[in-house]
Amino acid sequence: MVAAAALLSWFLVGLQAALMRSFGVGKTVRSDGPESHLAKAGTPSMGGVAFTLAAGALYLLAGADPLAPVFLLAAGYGLLGLADDLGGLYGRPLKAREKLALQLLMALVFAGYALRVVSYTPWTGLDFVLIVVAVVGAANAFNFTDGLDGLAAGVTAVILLPFLNLPLAQVFVGALLGFLWHNAPKARIFMGDAGSQLLGALVAGLFVLEGKAWYLPLAAIVPVLEVLSVVVQVAWFRRSGRRLLRMAPLHHHFELSGWSEAKVVFRFVVVTAVATALAVQLWGGGG
Repeated sequence: MVAAAALLSWFLVGLQAALMRSFGVGKTVRSDGPESHLAKAGTPSMGGVAFTLAAGALYLLAGADPLAPVFLLAAGYGLLGLADDLGGLYGRPLKAREKLALQLLMALVFAGYALRVVSYTPWTGLDFVLIVVAVVGAANAFNFTDGLDGLAAGVTAVILLPFLNLPLAQVFVGALLGFLWHNAPKARIFMGDAGSQLLGALVAGLFVLEGKAWYLPLAAIVPVLEVLSVVVQVAWFRRSGRRLLRMAPLHHHFELSGWSEAKVVFRFVVVTAVATALAVQLWGGGG
């Protein structure tokens, strides 16, 4: 399943990148980011669509699966991300409150289902809040992580490895490997919000339904630090008028501190591997 997903994803992502380049459709790079990223302007985006199609096709072929609600949740977030990507392309991105409202709506529906399957505390209401926060928080944290070639895909693939006995994890690990072939520096295509929001929801939903939600912040330590760096940077600037980090999210701080983009990605993936391994040890080695 992993190999098939990787091959199909490799083909579809490559096809999407070629088609978007032929039509001159590329991403606009923010001028307030690292100067080195300006060279990436015009690179096709929304590669999350292609690798999701690859993963989804093979997942459906695998037959009935109790984790289908996680796939539906991820697909919903992927569609929301795609709408935001397309809006940005045509000058009308979703407003933050619009995006958050839709994220919360999907997380609420998923939490209602999840409470029939898992329980984390003696209080149903607290479980409900925990699941909603996990899903919405992960979607946005993985979105912030998607800022360097290969970073979000590499981190997510590692986090999914403990669940490789599950068809859902197999197809997405494979799909991410196929995507990484084209996303390795210098990337031929970016995943966009269509990919990053989907991956965050996928990981959160998987951890929740597998009874491992408490270990999600540890395994996803890089996305957690990425989103916290943004929160802290904004709060510190409003309080003092100065920046605590050279730039947020965290990966940009290390870039501006002298690390190459490839070094940041490689080391963040290594940190994720160590943190995920520790999480598996703590929950007893099960997938």
